[in-house]
Amino acid sequence: MLLIACVNVANLMLARGAAREKEFALRLTLGAGRRRVVRQLLTESLLLSLLGAVAGLGMAAGCTRLLEQVLPRFVQLPFRQLNDIGLDTTVFAFTCLLCGVTGLLFGLLSAYGVLRATSVNPVLKEGQGRGGSGRSGWLRQTLVGAEVALALAVLVGAGLTIESLRRLGAVDPGFDPKNVLVMNISLTQKVLYTSPPDKPAFCRDLSERVGAIPGVVSVGAISHLPIGGGNAGRGFVIQGQPDPGTESQPGAAYGLACPDYFRTMGIALAAGRDFNHQDTVSSPAVVIVNQALVKRYLKGTDPLGTRIKLGRFGSDNPWLTVVGVLRDIRHEGLDSNPQPHFYRPYTQAAWPFMTVVAKTASSPLAFGPAVKRALLMIDRDQAASGIRSMEQVVENWLGSRQLVTGLLTSFGVLALILAAVGISGVVGYSVAQSTHEIGIRMALGANVGDVLRMILKRSMTTVLAGLLAGLGAAYAVTKLLAGLLYGVQPMDPRVLAAAAATLFLVALAATYIPARRAARVDPTIALRCG
Repeated sequence: MLLIACVNVANLMLARGAAREKEFALRLTLGAGRRRVVRQLLTESLLLSLLGAVAGLGMAAGCTRLLEQVLPRFVQLPFRQLNDIGLDTTVFAFTCLLCGVTGLLFGLLSAYGVLRATSVNPVLKEGQGRGGSGRSGWLRQTLVGAEVALALAVLVGAGLTIESLRRLGAVDPGFDPKNVLVMNISLTQKVLYTSPPDKPAFCRDLSERVGAIPGVVSVGAISHLPIGGGNAGRGFVIQGQPDPGTESQPGAAYGLACPDYFRTMGIALAAGRDFNHQDTVSSPAVVIVNQALVKRYLKGTDPLGTRIKLGRFGSDNPWLTVVGVLRDIRHEGLDSNPQPHFYRPYTQAAWPFMTVVAKTASSPLAFGPAVKRALLMIDRDQAASGIRSMEQVVENWLGSRQLVTGLLTSFGVLALILAAVGISGVVGYSVAQSTHEIGIRMALGANVGDVLRMILKRSMTTVLAGLLAGLGAAYAVTKLLAGLLYGVQPMDPRVLAAAAATLFLVALAATYIPARRAARVDPTIALRCG
């Protein structure tokens, strides 16, 4: 965006410098050195850049306050509070340095005509009408092409992230987040096991207390919540299969669940049964696996009844019997394929940190206080936090991608506006410089359509060249965005075509307005401009 803005300013300064060529020629004739004129142009350029920096810093100060309100919806920063982010001496110094460098660079472009000229006589003889368009016109056209190329790269990046986000939104996570309340809890040892120690009570109490709340359809708990809830992995061995050794031991994500958790989350069973309150430490140890684990490690066998053991053969860990097979869910994220996963009942292997999930008949957040009170009735020392809906969990996961998509979309719109302004300005200046030529053509019989086609052909040739160059720039940009894309190739032809067509139409509109105005000029007035 900085480059596009600088190209626009450079074009305006080139046009202004071309219009002042006679002034510079007169000054050089009267004894002013070229260095003095160049120094004046650089001073003007630096002053313009620094004034822009001051205005930009002022806008940034206001926008920072806005970001403090908007960003928490999308991102969570682990080491810094959002309200601590602001302008400091580093930001100020960087901005001034950047504006100084760009001011010098594009100030030199405006001084190009003065440095290049070998004689001032041709300029003085040409008069004001020509304005040096022959010497600097090609550079202005090149800058317009560069601006179009940069704008296309930004538009392609925005289009790809929009398409990626759209496809992510259509992904089936494997569970139903609608009307599901989520709440984190930290269990004390008293709740984990009551007397006698072989009768875990938490899941039963959870079902009785929370399940009795009017409007709560079902309730369960899980050690690691899907989508942003983290994960734990365990290695295991399979009874009847040879010892794989430590290096090639099977592994899968591991979780603990209370009865009815899968029903509450809308996770369907492909085979077998769910956990129940009879699955205790005194009953046979059981486990539920997902389809991805079956496909990878138990392919060709009936998984129900298969026994696995955590750790290695010969360890003291009990054999776990597979009693159910779950349909796959996207536990790690909507953009990840389902991975092998198995669950043990909380009633056989307790864990102090759990997430309660409750399916409700209406808006889940309205049930938060009632669920929290029910949990306190189980244990008043129990800490409950992070009350949210499962839909919010999914939205928070999508938040960083939505932020990138929103920023790139904003940049794309701004790039279109800047490109339109730049193209319109260059075409308008070129038309003004060609007024005498247009008058001659019309005096010799050219009509409005002929003049319009001539101007459009000249301008759109540059735009088309910029679009072709923009394909290379877009390729570089999309390579950087590859890690943020889902279900769409970095150089997706439909996105490329849509971005190029949009930019072409905007450029055509920006060219047509000054071209139409020039085509309607009175030939008599146009001939006088010579």
